[in-house]
Amino acid sequence: MSNLIATDVQSQEISSGLIDLFELTLPDGTTLYFHPGLDGSLDEIKFRDKKDPYTVREYVPMPMMIDGLDLNSDGAPARPALTVANVGTLFSSQLGSFKNDDLIGQRLIRRQTLEKYLYGQSGDASPPIEFKTQEYIIDRISQEGSVSVTFEMATPFDLEGIKLPRRVVVGKYCSWQYQGHDKGKGGGCTWKQNSTYNYKDSNGDVFSHTAFFDFDDRPLVINSTTFSTYSASTAYTTESYVSHSGKKWLCIIEGTGNAPSETSGYWKQVFTWVYWNSTASYGEGDLVRHVNTIWKSVHSSNQDNTPAFGTGHWVREEICGKTLQSCKARYGAIPAVQTSANQNPSGRTNRSARLPFGSFPGTNKFQNEYRIDTGSFSEMVPQRRLRSISSY
Repeated sequence: MSNLIATDVQSQEISSGLIDLFELTLPDGTTLYFHPGLDGSLDEIKFRDKKDPYTVREYVPMPMMIDGLDLNSDGAPARPALTVANVGTLFSSQLGSFKNDDLIGQRLIRRQTLEKYLYGQSGDASPPIEFKTQEYIIDRISQEGSVSVTFEMATPFDLEGIKLPRRVVVGKYCSWQYQGHDKGKGGGCTWKQNSTYNYKDSNGDVFSHTAFFDFDDRPLVINSTTFSTYSASTAYTTESYVSHSGKKWLCIIEGTGNAPSETSGYWKQVFTWVYWNSTASYGEGDLVRHVNTIWKSVHSSNQDNTPAFGTGHWVREEICGKTLQSCKARYGAIPAVQTSANQNPSGRTNRSARLPFGSFPGTNKFQNEYRIDTGSFSEMVPQRRLRSISSY
């Protein structure tokens, strides 16, 4: 931040409006320049390039908003959300042949200045006068519809003197695109697009299963799953699925007399889906399976609308939470029934399963360091836990 603009901020009154400018790098190396509008005006504005002040950039108006820019002195960095209007494909038309998914992993630069320092204004100068530049990595698409698209961003930081093989370190969150390897986009996430995995039973027989989870790592299972009515006198295992208080639950710690609830550490809530049918009508919140993933209806009387991104009728519900726990839930999944195929996941995970080389390399050293007894069975647990793990 220049001394001149610092003087403006320290004064009791600023006579010039604050301007937000965004620069988005596309996968082919080109850059989009846009701004959220100026005093209700949607005209293009001009500002000098930061690295080459003699080059003047034109910023296209684009209705948008950014929030979650809190600065923390400790803990994980903030993960801002950028929401861009997409009415009439306003935003997507700027991307050319690229899709919103192609922006994951791309850099977004936010520049701020005062209106009077724009190109052609009274305070125009070379180099340009502006606040400190903020840089983000687009980490995932949190919402996508016909009206707007919201990108969740992470703050990259440099490790001075340490060379990494072209890796971006993003706090405790995974930086790879979910299922990117299977989509042909590379990366360290090798989880299949159809969410299938193989598990060997005690006899050595291998069966294929499917494990769907939502952003909070809660299982998404087919609606034909049998849920027994919860009873306080029944001893439940980690293979037990029950219904209680109008909701469905999976036992994650064996025990008796522990009523399922959102605050209970003994249970995890479960949601059910059906196969999508074009003739069926779905209500808001209903889950369907279509093209190997799970979708959630975002409005009532949703009929004959094929689940897909950008339709305004559906959002993808099967999505990774980007934490070590999310990785463990998938790669460490154990079927509730191991003697046949296509079974729902149980409430425990395979602690000897190794995660692929992704954003959590070296996690194997945290495994198998000592043993504790939990209920009627013993399991290996880590001696030290990363901050992103609250429980397996």
